[in-house]
Amino acid sequence: MHIPPPTPRQLHWNRMLLNAFWVVFLVYLTTQLYVAVAMDTRPASFSSTDYLIRHIAIPDSILLALLLILEVIHRCKPLLSEISIILTSHLFGLLIIMNLSPDYHVKPLIMVLPMLVSMICLKVNYLKVSSVICLLYVSILFLNTSIYDYTLRVQNIIITLIFAGTALAGFGVIARGRNLMQSLENSVKAEQDLRIQNIIMDRLSKIDPLTDLYNHKTFHEYLGWLIDHQQSNPFPMQLAIVDIDNFKKVNDQYGHWVGDIVLKQVASVMLEHIGTDDFAARYGGEEFAIILTAKPLEESRQIMERIRSGIARLPVREMDHQPVTVSIGMHDYQGSDSKTTTFQQADDALYQAKKTGKNRMVIL
Repeated sequence: MHIPPPTPRQLHWNRMLLNAFWVVFLVYLTTQLYVAVAMDTRPASFSSTDYLIRHIAIPDSILLALLLILEVIHRCKPLLSEISIILTSHLFGLLIIMNLSPDYHVKPLIMVLPMLVSMICLKVNYLKVSSVICLLYVSILFLNTSIYDYTLRVQNIIITLIFAGTALAGFGVIARGRNLMQSLENSVKAEQDLRIQNIIMDRLSKIDPLTDLYNHKTFHEYLGWLIDHQQSNPFPMQLAIVDIDNFKKVNDQYGHWVGDIVLKQVASVMLEHIGTDDFAARYGGEEFAIILTAKPLEESRQIMERIRSGIARLPVREMDHQPVTVSIGMHDYQGSDSKTTTFQQADDALYQAKKTGKNRMVIL
């Protein structure tokens, strides 16, 4: 069974739990050292060295080793980090309890630690296991308590109630946490869907659906922006207007559906030859506009010639394998040109190409 890698959020909380373990360890060690110092004031018959070895050095070395192992797992095997933290929390609690004096009757409450860790991990199964371990531990306490020691038995009952209350609260916290996470995921998904819809709507508002070229409105916006940009940063730019020759005859003779195929085929040839810095749009009907940028006039002329000849050589299967031709008018932008004069010059060049025989290009 493939286990997915931990998410950044899970790694963050695993790190936080490890930090909490280090804090608990340091507080516990500080408390032990304080007790050891206090014992130095007792009669000489008491051996503080023996206490340091048996109750501080040995158990704390084990706790430190557990923490170091957790650190290695967290860094090298993050997939096992969470389950290792849960297991270590039980060992951590048991070691501390075993090292404390029997006079501390509230020490069983330390077993709440693994239950709290399970709650933070938001794992119901972890909390169930921790609750069962706590129940077994309390059962052992009852069996080891004298039937005449009513005070201790009452304390054990209170501890049992605290464990039960913690478990019930834990299940509620996990359920609530999961609901909040699900709500957050739903909100994020809804936001992503909305962004995708906005992107799609933005594309639909700019793209001609038949040819996948930009539409009339986007062409005028982009041409205006380029000319405005020319004022501060001049660069070579040419505008070419392309018109399919005798397109009305195509529609009349073969039908509008064939006309749509011709439009798509012409657009495909255009996209095949223009560069990434260029811009192609369906201006309207059978007319297209191409903006070529950052190229000298001769290079742009060659590109448009390749488009013209490429269209003329490409037969249309639905027209009995007859090709269509296009006429092209192109204008090389000059610094003093406005958006209107730029388009007018290219349109005038197109008119001349049509008037002088079609299937040709004129540059003004």
